[in-house]
Amino acid sequence: MTVKKPLLLILILLYMSSTVGFSITDTKNKPYNINSDSLDISDTNESVDYLIITTENFKPYLEPLARWKTQKGLVAKIELIDDIRQQYPGSNRAEKIKNCIIDYNSNYNTQWILLAGDVDDIPSRDVIALDGFSFDGNTVSCDSYYTDLDNNWDLNNDGKWGASGDEFDFEPEVYVGRLPAENEIQMKELVQRILTYEKRPTIGPWMSHALFAGAILQFDQDWNNDSVVDYGECDENRVNNFIKTILPDNWTSTFLAQTKGVKGTSYYNDSCLNYNTLKNYIDEGCSIGTIFAHGSPTGMAIDEWITDYDGDLLFDYTNNPFEGGGTPVDDMRRDTLFDTSYMYFEPEDNKTGMFYFGSCSTGTFDHPTECLAERFLKKAAIGVIAASQVTWGEDQWYERDHGGWFIEGLGFRFYEQLFLYNQPGKALALAKADYVSDRINSSEPKEYPEWGNKTLKQYNLLGDPEVPIWLSIPKQLNISYTQPSNNNENLFTLLVTADGAPVQNAIITYTKENGLFWKGITNENGTIDIPLSKAKLNGKILTVSKIGYLPYQESIPQITSQSIPGYDVVVTSTLLSSFIFIYLVSHNNTRLKKKRV
Repeated sequence: MTVKKPLLLILILLYMSSTVGFSITDTKNKPYNINSDSLDISDTNESVDYLIITTENFKPYLEPLARWKTQKGLVAKIELIDDIRQQYPGSNRAEKIKNCIIDYNSNYNTQWILLAGDVDDIPSRDVIALDGFSFDGNTVSCDSYYTDLDNNWDLNNDGKWGASGDEFDFEPEVYVGRLPAENEIQMKELVQRILTYEKRPTIGPWMSHALFAGAILQFDQDWNNDSVVDYGECDENRVNNFIKTILPDNWTSTFLAQTKGVKGTSYYNDSCLNYNTLKNYIDEGCSIGTIFAHGSPTGMAIDEWITDYDGDLLFDYTNNPFEGGGTPVDDMRRDTLFDTSYMYFEPEDNKTGMFYFGSCSTGTFDHPTECLAERFLKKAAIGVIAASQVTWGEDQWYERDHGGWFIEGLGFRFYEQLFLYNQPGKALALAKADYVSDRINSSEPKEYPEWGNKTLKQYNLLGDPEVPIWLSIPKQLNISYTQPSNNNENLFTLLVTADGAPVQNAIITYTKENGLFWKGITNENGTIDIPLSKAKLNGKILTVSKIGYLPYQESIPQITSQSIPGYDVVVTSTLLSSFIFIYLVSHNNTRLKKKRV
């Protein structure tokens, strides 16, 4: 009998566990390996919410991301660029990609688009961006081309997209982001960062902390030696202090600003902006961040004012420098803030933030070498918004409700939208739409017709467009089961709570190897009736998710015998193992001791 007692207890506990499920973090008893099984979305799905466009060699590394999106209720599909080239019309790859997106949006209600690969594999659209300055370049890489599905960006068919006379707007039909991996290792690392960020983040104050870094792009200028300001300064620390007004009251923030030289910032700051301070605060972790400075495809820089010969605190020129002929009288030095050859950012425990770069050309992902935003994404961020070509700051920017224009105004609107919707692809697209609406309806002078060319066309998102950005410390979702009083084997109720309170609008999914099996949303009481029998749940994955909460997952084991009715007990494999171990120790202590000897 002494042998049968532990065996009987094991059988009873195993029998009870068949009604509930095993934690997917248990690698020993997990019957369904979520990280290795292939994802093959069934053709019977009525919708594809999330479309990944990539290459054959990247596909295996993107399957875990597609699987996770489907598990949290966004049916995902991977389309290969070679198949798109064969199946869709178009004079070039970009046009074929757009026709593919139009097809998915029209027929499968697709909302999210991930361009998974660098431009050599998954091209952007080079669009016209004239500004009167030939050295700025006449075209920019514009992924927003893929968000506008109801206009012809080359209406006159002259091979020049987004030019005068073409049809285009910034009212998005889909939301787009790009993972600019150059090889399989980079793609694997980018995907793993997203999955870790969403599913297993490091909980802490960094989730409600903002890092604001802003240089002075232009100092007050005197063009005729009369000690009168002819061109006002552009202090991006002033802009950052205004963006802070968007933050919730419980947020913290750090301001890094230009403080050295003849003249530094006049606005609140915590420390001097340089590489070391920037690295320290990035490494500590932040949820969001801005970096405003002078830029190039491979770096950012700060102009330090060294000498002021007449002592009037105005940077003197011999004439108007914007009309030619004006040369500096005072002295200035340009210092590198950081670049692709010197970027040793290492955020602690995956505390990666969403960053906006207010600078020229740092997002030039068609550059012959890796651009600054690409490198930054791969080392230090969950997402980066940056310009693919020369962009402009607003002359003498000042505070107003809509945030102003050019890089300052777009940055303000982006974070405004991010705090409404959490997801960067949606926030950027809606920020551009809001920018256009505000500009059209503004009574402010429109002296620069290039306001769209110099901002909206070249700002792109590097990163997953859908990933929910952590904007507060999240609560853990928990579940419990109850069975109806009529003991209906084909129906049970699932309750979702967080800190003991019911959670409304939580997304519940059961997924199987080839895609979404069942999906529902909890009501105001945090409950949902699951119209599935236990037998139908064999081998399924249960996922409970909601933006702002830590997701919950269970792997339902295969049931090989009749289960005990009811779902009122939740037993994970880890807890089950503990029960078995404790019982064996208490009833077989002598035998265990002998084994140790």
